[in-house]
Amino acid sequence: MVSLSYFSEDDVTKDEELQKFVEEIKEIGFGSFERAGAEAGAEAGAGFPKCITTKEKLVEYLTVLIFNVSIFHTSVNFKVNKYLGYLPNAPPSLRLTPPAQDDVITMERIMETLPQYEVALATVVVTGILGSFSPIERFYVATKAENKLGYMGENMAVSVEQEACIKSMVKNMEKYRDVITKRNVGKFLAYDVLSPDNIPITTQT
Repeated sequence: MVSLSYFSEDDVTKDEELQKFVEEIKEIGFGSFERAGAEAGAEAGAGFPKCITTKEKLVEYLTVLIFNVSIFHTSVNFKVNKYLGYLPNAPPSLRLTPPAQDDVITMERIMETLPQYEVALATVVVTGILGSFSPIERFYVATKAENKLGYMGENMAVSVEQEACIKSMVKNMEKYRDVITKRNVGKFLAYDVLSPDNIPITTQT
């Protein structure tokens, strides 16, 4: 895909918008990490480059960016309600101090320690919202039965060659989806968080 837009290393270097984007990520996005790293004696801080001059490096950093805003975000976000929605798993506050190592723990003590109803309700509601897909979300693999839109949209400005690359990727994603679906057959608790039909292509804000 990158080679369809950049025919040489020189094209990468001379892309002013790309270089400004990289500079903004380093100086604004990772600036505090860089400064903290320098203060701690690290040579490169967060390790993000000042500029990108090769197609290979561009592919590397685009891969990191795409992974973080789609796959990594999915892995830590969309099941949050299933864990945090059950208050004893991770209560947002406590009414009593945590027990000491040798304290006897009773059900009464646990119930008196958990947060009051209003806090519990707010936690369930907030985690429910955070763990829900946006109605305009697009996924790596479409699921018509669940009204999940696929990668390609009618308003995407892509060339015929770029569209072919995307369709090839989607076919591979469908294979991964089928493998994950097969692996979960008969499981009491299916793990399909990272199935491509459950991974939005970006993070909605």
